[in-house]
Amino acid sequence: MEVPESIPCPPRFSEHVFTRAYEVPVPWQVPWSWLMTPETFTKGQVWPFRVEFLDTPLPDGRIARGFDVGTLNAHHGPFMNFCGRITRVETGPDGGRRDLHYDYGAYALAFRLIRPTLLRVEAAPSSPTTSVVTVRIESHVRRGMHRAWTLAQRCFWPGFGLALRKACRRANQVPS
Repeated sequence: MEVPESIPCPPRFSEHVFTRAYEVPVPWQVPWSWLMTPETFTKGQVWPFRVEFLDTPLPDGRIARGFDVGTLNAHHGPFMNFCGRITRVETGPDGGRRDLHYDYGAYALAFRLIRPTLLRVEAAPSSPTTSVVTVRIESHVRRGMHRAWTLAQRCFWPGFGLALRKACRRANQVPS
């Protein structure tokens, strides 16, 4: 028996998708390297929020760590618990893609209101010297909460874009 990756949308909830893209003037490998480093998300966190990666034993005896497929992950703090598992990491000449599927029980504000189901991060070339990093957040949202959840996403993700651009500059890839 296989367990499905996706969580069915519960009654009185509906699907919500938020996507944000950031163009950076570096090859896609530069932001991808930053995005695939766990310390990018674990160091310098604002208390009381935290991101954790749990070394996770796999059925074949290996240990999944960091952004390995199968690693358990949690983003948690007041009014949020985004717990899940890395389910996909793909890289190729056209970029990289990583999926973090959130488990049943993950929530923002309250379990009765917003239930994130997927965080997808992609880095792809837009030209030989520039790239686009795209984040996609899928959630089940209680009817009537869509606007508030969209607003929260619009407020949160610009900070990620600033950190991304700063990391690219620090890699000496972007002129100041």
